[in-house]
Amino acid sequence: MTKPTLVFAAVLTVLLAAAAGAHADTAALSRASWLLERAEGAGPLDTRLFQGEIGGSPRAAADEPTGTGGSVALKVLASAVLPGAGEALSGHKRGYLMMAVDVFAWTRVAKYDGDGDDLSDAYYAFADLHYTDQKLWKAYASGLLPNDPDYNELFGEGSYYFPGVGDMNNVNDLDNLSLYVSKEDDRREYYENLGKWDQFIFGWDDYLNPRAHAADFGYTPADPTNAISDLRQPWVSLNREIYRDMRADANDAYAKRDRWLYVNIGLRVFSVFQTAWLNGLLGGDDDGMAVLGHEVKVAATPTGPYSGTVHAALSF
Repeated sequence: MTKPTLVFAAVLTVLLAAAAGAHADTAALSRASWLLERAEGAGPLDTRLFQGEIGGSPRAAADEPTGTGGSVALKVLASAVLPGAGEALSGHKRGYLMMAVDVFAWTRVAKYDGDGDDLSDAYYAFADLHYTDQKLWKAYASGLLPNDPDYNELFGEGSYYFPGVGDMNNVNDLDNLSLYVSKEDDRREYYENLGKWDQFIFGWDDYLNPRAHAADFGYTPADPTNAISDLRQPWVSLNREIYRDMRADANDAYAKRDRWLYVNIGLRVFSVFQTAWLNGLLGGDDDGMAVLGHEVKVAATPTGPYSGTVHAALSF
Protein backbone atom coordinates (compact mmCIF):
# COMPACT_ATOMS: atom_id res chain seq x y z
CA MET A 1 0.00 0.00 0.00
CA THR A 2 1.41 3.45 -1.03
CA LYS A 3 1.89 6.32 1.39
CA PRO A 4 -0.99 8.46 -0.12
CA THR A 5 -3.29 5.48 0.22
CA LEU A 6 -2.21 5.04 3.82
CA VAL A 7 -2.98 8.68 4.57
CA PHE A 8 -6.36 8.38 2.83
CA ALA A 9 -7.24 5.31 4.90
CA ALA A 10 -6.29 7.07 8.10
CA VAL A 11 -8.38 10.13 7.22
CA LEU A 12 -11.31 7.91 6.26
CA THR A 13 -11.09 6.16 9.60
CA VAL A 14 -11.17 9.51 11.43
CA LEU A 15 -14.22 10.62 9.43
CA LEU A 16 -16.07 7.37 10.19
CA ALA A 17 -15.32 7.71 13.87
CA ALA A 18 -16.50 11.35 13.91
CA ALA A 19 -19.75 10.43 12.15
CA ALA A 20 -20.55 8.01 14.96
CA GLY A 21 -20.62 10.94 17.45
CA ALA A 22 -20.99 10.03 21.08
CA HIS A 23 -21.20 6.34 20.24
CA ALA A 24 -17.83 6.25 18.50
CA ASP A 25 -15.54 3.38 19.29
CA THR A 26 -12.66 4.80 21.34
CA ALA A 27 -10.45 1.94 20.16
CA ALA A 28 -11.08 2.97 16.54
CA LEU A 29 -10.13 6.59 17.29
CA SER A 30 -6.95 5.44 18.94
CA ARG A 31 -6.07 3.33 15.92
CA ALA A 32 -6.82 6.19 13.53
CA SER A 33 -4.45 8.45 15.47
CA TRP A 34 -1.80 5.77 15.32
CA LEU A 35 -2.30 5.43 11.58
CA LEU A 36 -1.71 9.18 11.05
CA GLU A 37 1.54 8.97 13.00
CA ARG A 38 2.57 5.94 10.93
CA ALA A 39 1.95 7.76 7.62
CA GLU A 40 5.40 9.28 7.61
CA GLY A 41 7.92 6.60 6.56
CA ALA A 42 5.66 3.67 7.40
CA GLY A 43 5.99 0.30 5.73
CA PRO A 44 3.18 -1.82 4.29
CA LEU A 45 0.04 -1.72 6.40
CA ASP A 46 -1.33 -5.00 7.73
CA THR A 47 -5.00 -5.02 6.71
CA ARG A 48 -5.86 -6.86 9.87
CA LEU A 49 -5.61 -3.52 11.69
CA PHE A 50 -8.97 -2.63 10.17
CA GLN A 51 -10.67 -5.73 11.53
CA GLY A 52 -13.66 -4.86 13.67
CA GLU A 53 -14.21 -1.51 11.91
CA ILE A 54 -14.81 -2.03 8.18
CA GLY A 55 -16.29 -5.47 7.52
CA GLY A 56 -13.62 -7.23 9.56
CA SER A 57 -13.62 -9.67 12.42
CA PRO A 58 -15.28 -8.51 15.66
CA ARG A 59 -11.86 -9.01 17.27
CA ALA A 60 -9.47 -6.06 17.10
CA ALA A 61 -5.75 -5.76 17.51
CA ALA A 62 -3.80 -6.38 20.69
CA ASP A 63 -4.34 -2.86 22.07
CA GLU A 64 -8.16 -3.20 21.97
CA PRO A 65 -10.01 -4.39 25.10
CA THR A 66 -11.71 -7.71 24.45
CA GLY A 67 -14.45 -9.78 26.13
CA THR A 68 -13.72 -12.21 28.91
CA GLY A 69 -10.20 -13.19 27.83
CA GLY A 70 -8.72 -15.96 29.92
CA SER A 71 -11.94 -16.29 31.96
CA VAL A 72 -13.27 -18.60 29.26
CA ALA A 73 -10.68 -21.17 30.25
CA LEU A 74 -11.81 -20.76 33.86
CA LYS A 75 -15.41 -21.44 32.82
CA VAL A 76 -14.40 -24.61 31.00
CA LEU A 77 -12.42 -25.75 34.04
CA ALA A 78 -15.38 -24.98 36.29
CA SER A 79 -17.57 -27.19 34.09
CA ALA A 80 -15.13 -30.09 34.53
CA VAL A 81 -15.28 -29.68 38.32
CA LEU A 82 -19.02 -29.01 38.62
CA PRO A 83 -21.18 -29.55 35.54
CA GLY A 84 -23.26 -26.47 34.83
CA ALA A 85 -20.91 -24.06 36.60
CA GLY A 86 -19.38 -22.90 33.32
CA GLU A 87 -22.82 -22.35 31.80
CA ALA A 88 -23.96 -20.41 34.87
CA LEU A 89 -20.85 -18.22 34.77
CA SER A 90 -21.63 -17.58 31.10
CA GLY A 91 -25.11 -16.34 32.03
CA HIS A 92 -27.11 -19.43 31.02
CA LYS A 93 -29.65 -20.63 33.60
CA ARG A 94 -29.52 -24.19 32.29
CA GLY A 95 -26.30 -24.52 34.28
CA TYR A 96 -28.19 -24.50 37.59
CA LEU A 97 -30.27 -27.50 36.50
CA MET A 98 -27.13 -29.40 35.54
CA MET A 99 -25.57 -28.63 38.92
CA ALA A 100 -28.67 -29.96 40.66
CA VAL A 101 -28.61 -33.17 38.61
CA ASP A 102 -24.92 -33.67 39.39
CA VAL A 103 -25.45 -33.23 43.12
CA PHE A 104 -28.38 -35.67 43.05
CA ALA A 105 -26.31 -38.20 41.10
CA TRP A 106 -23.54 -37.99 43.72
CA THR A 107 -26.09 -38.74 46.46
CA ARG A 108 -27.06 -41.89 44.53
CA VAL A 109 -23.41 -42.88 44.15
CA ALA A 110 -22.88 -42.52 47.90
CA LYS A 111 -26.10 -44.41 48.73
CA TYR A 112 -25.47 -47.43 46.53
CA ASP A 113 -21.79 -47.58 47.46
CA GLY A 114 -22.80 -47.71 51.12
CA ASP A 115 -25.48 -50.32 50.38
CA GLY A 116 -22.93 -52.45 48.54
CA ASP A 117 -20.49 -52.27 51.44
CA ASP A 118 -23.18 -53.22 53.96
CA LEU A 119 -24.39 -56.14 51.86
CA SER A 120 -20.81 -57.31 51.33
CA ASP A 121 -20.17 -57.29 55.07
CA ALA A 122 -23.35 -59.33 55.50
CA TYR A 123 -22.36 -62.08 53.09
CA TYR A 124 -18.81 -62.15 54.48
CA ALA A 125 -20.27 -62.81 57.93
CA PHE A 126 -22.64 -65.44 56.56
CA ALA A 127 -19.78 -67.29 54.87
CA ASP A 128 -17.67 -67.18 58.01
CA LEU A 129 -20.58 -68.76 59.88
CA HIS A 130 -21.35 -71.56 57.42
CA TYR A 131 -18.16 -72.30 55.48
CA THR A 132 -14.65 -73.48 56.48
CA ASP A 133 -11.50 -74.51 54.62
CA GLN A 134 -11.14 -77.35 57.16
CA LYS A 135 -14.34 -78.98 55.94
CA LEU A 136 -13.31 -78.41 52.32
CA TRP A 137 -9.95 -80.07 52.94
CA LYS A 138 -11.61 -83.22 54.31
CA ALA A 139 -13.41 -83.76 51.01
CA TYR A 140 -10.07 -84.12 49.26
CA ALA A 141 -8.06 -85.81 52.03
CA SER A 142 -7.61 -89.53 52.52
CA GLY A 143 -7.29 -91.45 55.75
CA LEU A 144 -10.47 -90.29 57.50
CA LEU A 145 -11.58 -92.77 60.14
CA PRO A 146 -15.13 -94.19 60.13
CA ASN A 147 -15.87 -92.44 63.43
CA ASP A 148 -15.01 -89.04 61.96
CA PRO A 149 -18.25 -87.02 61.87
CA ASP A 150 -17.55 -86.04 58.27
CA TYR A 151 -16.66 -89.54 57.10
CA ASN A 152 -19.95 -90.59 55.46
CA GLU A 153 -20.66 -87.33 53.67
CA LEU A 154 -17.23 -86.14 52.72
CA PHE A 155 -14.80 -89.00 52.44
CA GLY A 156 -13.70 -89.18 48.83
CA GLU A 157 -16.30 -86.69 47.66
CA GLY A 158 -13.83 -84.19 46.27
CA SER A 159 -11.80 -86.86 44.54
CA TYR A 160 -14.95 -88.39 43.02
CA TYR A 161 -16.08 -85.16 41.37
CA PHE A 162 -12.62 -83.70 40.78
CA PRO A 163 -10.25 -86.67 40.43
CA GLY A 164 -7.39 -84.55 39.11
CA VAL A 165 -6.89 -82.77 42.42
CA GLY A 166 -5.44 -85.78 44.28
CA ASP A 167 -5.19 -86.44 48.02
CA MET A 168 -4.27 -83.57 50.30
CA ASN A 169 -3.21 -85.11 53.60
CA ASN A 170 -1.83 -81.90 55.04
CA VAL A 171 -4.67 -79.86 56.52
CA ASN A 172 -2.89 -76.67 55.53
CA ASP A 173 -2.40 -77.77 51.94
CA LEU A 174 -5.11 -76.69 49.50
CA ASP A 175 -2.68 -75.31 46.94
CA ASN A 176 -3.44 -78.10 44.46
CA LEU A 177 -7.10 -77.12 44.37
CA SER A 178 -7.91 -75.10 41.26
CA LEU A 179 -8.58 -71.39 41.95
CA TYR A 180 -8.00 -71.74 45.69
CA VAL A 181 -6.61 -68.68 47.44
CA SER A 182 -6.48 -68.09 51.17
CA LYS A 183 -8.43 -65.33 52.87
CA GLU A 184 -5.17 -63.73 53.98
CA ASP A 185 -3.76 -63.60 50.45
CA ASP A 186 -6.82 -62.21 48.67
CA ARG A 187 -9.93 -61.63 50.74
CA ARG A 188 -12.18 -60.58 47.86
CA GLU A 189 -11.29 -63.55 45.65
CA TYR A 190 -11.56 -65.97 48.57
CA TYR A 191 -15.18 -65.03 49.22
CA GLU A 192 -16.00 -64.99 45.52
CA ASN A 193 -14.62 -68.47 44.88
CA LEU A 194 -16.38 -70.31 47.70
CA GLY A 195 -19.77 -69.43 46.26
CA LYS A 196 -18.98 -69.38 42.56
CA TRP A 197 -17.05 -72.58 41.83
CA ASP A 198 -18.32 -76.11 42.39
CA GLN A 199 -15.04 -77.48 43.78
CA PHE A 200 -15.62 -75.40 46.94
CA ILE A 201 -19.11 -76.68 47.72
CA PHE A 202 -17.78 -79.29 50.15
CA GLY A 203 -16.74 -76.57 52.58
CA TRP A 204 -20.36 -75.54 53.33
CA ASP A 205 -21.74 -76.89 56.60
CA ASP A 206 -25.03 -78.15 55.11
CA TYR A 207 -23.50 -80.06 52.18
CA LEU A 208 -25.47 -83.20 51.23
CA ASN A 209 -24.01 -86.01 49.18
CA PRO A 210 -26.12 -86.02 45.98
CA ARG A 211 -25.59 -89.76 45.48
CA ALA A 212 -26.74 -90.54 49.01
CA HIS A 213 -29.67 -88.11 49.22
CA ALA A 214 -30.93 -87.91 45.64
CA ALA A 215 -33.92 -90.11 46.37
CA ASP A 216 -35.00 -87.76 49.17
CA PHE A 217 -35.45 -85.00 46.61
CA GLY A 218 -36.77 -87.08 43.73
CA TYR A 219 -33.53 -86.74 41.82
CA THR A 220 -31.61 -89.29 39.78
CA PRO A 221 -27.84 -88.87 40.03
CA ALA A 222 -26.02 -88.23 36.78
CA ASP A 223 -23.63 -90.76 35.34
CA PRO A 224 -19.95 -90.38 36.30
CA THR A 225 -19.14 -88.54 33.06
CA ASN A 226 -21.50 -85.73 34.09
CA ALA A 227 -21.36 -86.15 37.86
CA ILE A 228 -20.48 -82.51 38.48
CA SER A 229 -24.04 -81.56 37.54
CA ASP A 230 -25.16 -83.25 40.78
CA LEU A 231 -23.38 -80.55 42.77
CA ARG A 232 -25.41 -77.85 41.08
CA GLN A 233 -28.71 -78.99 42.54
CA PRO A 234 -29.84 -76.25 44.96
CA TRP A 235 -30.66 -78.69 47.75
CA VAL A 236 -27.05 -79.98 47.88
CA SER A 237 -26.18 -76.82 49.85
CA LEU A 238 -28.95 -74.37 50.56
CA ASN A 239 -26.51 -72.13 52.40
CA ARG A 240 -24.44 -71.74 49.26
CA GLU A 241 -27.58 -70.71 47.35
CA ILE A 242 -28.43 -68.15 50.03
CA TYR A 243 -24.87 -66.88 49.89
CA ARG A 244 -25.02 -66.50 46.12
CA ASP A 245 -28.20 -64.44 46.39
CA MET A 246 -26.57 -62.21 49.02
CA ARG A 247 -23.56 -61.62 46.76
CA ALA A 248 -25.87 -60.87 43.83
CA ASP A 249 -27.64 -58.20 45.89
CA ALA A 250 -24.30 -56.60 46.79
CA ASN A 251 -23.11 -56.66 43.19
CA ASP A 252 -26.40 -55.13 42.05
CA ALA A 253 -25.91 -52.25 44.48
CA TYR A 254 -22.41 -51.63 43.15
CA ALA A 255 -23.71 -51.79 39.57
CA LYS A 256 -26.27 -49.07 40.38
CA ARG A 257 -23.50 -47.01 41.96
CA ASP A 258 -21.44 -47.31 38.78
CA ARG A 259 -24.36 -46.28 36.56
CA TRP A 260 -24.87 -43.09 38.56
CA LEU A 261 -21.12 -42.48 38.46
CA TYR A 262 -21.32 -42.67 34.66
CA VAL A 263 -24.02 -39.97 34.84
CA ASN A 264 -21.57 -37.73 36.75
CA ILE A 265 -18.84 -38.35 34.21
CA GLY A 266 -21.17 -37.81 31.27
CA LEU A 267 -22.44 -34.53 32.72
CA ARG A 268 -18.88 -33.24 33.00
CA VAL A 269 -17.98 -34.15 29.44
CA PHE A 270 -21.20 -32.59 28.11
CA SER A 271 -20.80 -29.45 30.24
CA VAL A 272 -17.20 -28.89 29.14
CA PHE A 273 -18.13 -29.07 25.46
CA GLN A 274 -21.27 -27.00 25.93
CA THR A 275 -19.39 -24.28 27.80
CA ALA A 276 -16.75 -24.23 25.09
CA TRP A 277 -19.49 -23.93 22.46
CA LEU A 278 -21.35 -21.16 24.27
CA ASN A 279 -18.14 -19.18 24.58
CA GLY A 280 -17.21 -19.55 20.92
CA LEU A 281 -14.40 -22.08 21.22
CA LEU A 282 -16.24 -24.60 19.05
CA GLY A 283 -18.05 -22.23 16.75
CA GLY A 284 -20.65 -20.85 19.16
CA ASP A 285 -22.25 -17.43 18.91
CA ASP A 286 -20.51 -15.77 21.85
CA ASP A 287 -17.01 -14.36 21.97
CA GLY A 288 -14.19 -16.84 21.80
CA MET A 289 -11.19 -17.15 24.05
CA ALA A 290 -8.59 -14.42 24.05
CA VAL A 291 -5.13 -14.24 25.55
CA LEU A 292 -3.89 -10.73 26.36
CA GLY A 293 -6.43 -9.34 23.94
CA HIS A 294 -5.54 -11.72 21.08
CA GLU A 295 -8.17 -14.06 19.69
CA VAL A 296 -7.57 -17.79 20.12
CA LYS A 297 -9.34 -20.37 17.99
CA VAL A 298 -9.12 -24.15 18.23
CA ALA A 299 -9.79 -26.22 15.12
CA ALA A 300 -9.65 -29.87 14.10
CA THR A 301 -8.65 -30.84 10.55
CA PRO A 302 -9.04 -34.37 9.12
CA THR A 303 -5.90 -35.68 7.42
CA GLY A 304 -7.24 -39.06 6.35
CA PRO A 305 -10.02 -41.55 7.02
CA TYR A 306 -8.61 -42.45 10.46
CA SER A 307 -6.53 -39.46 11.49
CA GLY A 308 -6.63 -35.74 12.01
CA THR A 309 -4.86 -32.80 13.57
CA VAL A 310 -5.91 -30.33 16.22
CA HIS A 311 -4.35 -26.88 16.22
CA ALA A 312 -4.80 -23.49 17.85
CA ALA A 313 -4.55 -20.15 16.06
CA LEU A 314 -3.56 -16.94 17.85
CA SER A 315 -4.47 -13.70 16.05
CA PHE A 316 -2.32 -10.56 16.31
